[in-house]
Amino acid sequence: MMKTLVFSPKVALDGVPAGFSGRFKMLHLESGQLYVYRVHITKQKYTGTHVPGMGSPEEDLAWWQRMYHALVSFIGLYNREYGYLPSDQNIYHDGRFYTGESLFGKKISFVVEEAMQRDLAEREVVLQDFAGHTPPAEGVEEQ
Repeated sequence: MMKTLVFSPKVALDGVPAGFSGRFKMLHLESGQLYVYRVHITKQKYTGTHVPGMGSPEEDLAWWQRMYHALVSFIGLYNREYGYLPSDQNIYHDGRFYTGESLFGKKISFVVEEAMQRDLAEREVVLQDFAGHTPPAEGVEEQ
């Protein structure tokens, strides 16, 4: 079974101060559930138009593409570890660790890397549905 996720190609600027944030809308096709993920880059890392005298609209787009790559990677790792999608009730901050609903779950890091970008036009993501069974170990192929 698969999970098909479709992201909106439009990112909304989130009004969180002291840095740069974006809201990413995602539809889980199988369940019909709409998620609105919020991602935040700290002012220490971000260099773009929201810092007075710095940046360009192109740099802001590049930051959104970095955030999008980080979000898609994080959702994939989280789904693989816990078997469900991460909550959209949190703001996902660069460099922080997140766990599932269990208190002592495996920590999954949310990292926005400058070298890693995902085109906002790449809207669809298909994930293996691990709900109810253990995912295969790293480096081991499923039969």
